[in-house]
Amino acid sequence: MATNLLRAVLRCGAAALLLVGAAQFAASQTKPVVKLGVSGRPDQAFLELAYRRGYFAEQGLDVQYVQAGSGNEFIAPLAMNQLQVSSGSPNASLFNALNRGIDIRIVADFAHLEGPDDGLVSIVVRKDLIESGAVKSPADLRGRTISLGLGRGQYSYMLTNTMLERSRLKWSDLEVRNLSFADSLAAMGNKAIDAGFMIEPLIAAARKRGIAEILLKGGAVESGAHLSILLFSPEFAKQGDLPTKFMTAYLKGARDYYDAFFLKKGQDAAIDLLIQHLPVKDRDVWLTAMPQYTDLNGRLNVPDIKRQAEVYRKLGDVSGPMPNIDKQVDTRFSEAAVKTLGTR
Repeated sequence: MATNLLRAVLRCGAAALLLVGAAQFAASQTKPVVKLGVSGRPDQAFLELAYRRGYFAEQGLDVQYVQAGSGNEFIAPLAMNQLQVSSGSPNASLFNALNRGIDIRIVADFAHLEGPDDGLVSIVVRKDLIESGAVKSPADLRGRTISLGLGRGQYSYMLTNTMLERSRLKWSDLEVRNLSFADSLAAMGNKAIDAGFMIEPLIAAARKRGIAEILLKGGAVESGAHLSILLFSPEFAKQGDLPTKFMTAYLKGARDYYDAFFLKKGQDAAIDLLIQHLPVKDRDVWLTAMPQYTDLNGRLNVPDIKRQAEVYRKLGDVSGPMPNIDKQVDTRFSEAAVKTLGTR
């Protein structure tokens, strides 16, 4: 009887060990979920390379896309940690949130204008107006209809404000419409509007289809300006080494994109992947579009972020005082990632 009891105890112990082992194995296979806000637009190309090439998985992260139409839609979910990470322009919604004490962290560059020849974003005008000479300079936009994206407080208004100041025009000199990029191209195609703020590679697509031509490249008036930045929720920024792991994969994607589109290394493979997963399906457009500059070490142009906050405040889109940008900038994660990846 003692022998039978011992056997029963051993069987129970073995079963318990198996259960513990199974639980430990399952836990080891569970990756932390990071919800990432994306727009689905072509300007997330380098992020798409990182995601599709498994760089986040290599870091032990389960990154899940959450899609929205613009960066404005990500601010509230970031504040509540419903999203852990998103891209977004340094726009009025972000600055207003910071003024309300919401602790969103500004952690890395996502896209910026590099210099005068950088047309990643541009003011484009209907081709017939350019060819006829009706519009030769920004001053010729007086009294014309222009689309500036989905609403106020976005970079399209920032660039246009600078353009107007330099051309001695006023906002009242323009008839402003708020249309998506796709709708803006369609409206120029049927001559419902005259001009629009546009991004690459949609600019290349518009030129190829004979819809519009570039009037003013963004880099010509706003060299060094941030178009988009990477944001972390306050809770995610506190989660040990997870933010650094995310940043490491993120910068690997940025470097892959740079190698493909600036150095022409592995470009065909990169374009194949982007055609498969992003809305632009024309290989020629990817080949001819102005590539996007993203700092390969994640560095931020903090003075420009402050400048943009002040311009939005003057335009009436940011209420209250200037937000404390220095308090929200957090470079720890990019600096730690660069220690692993090396400086580029």
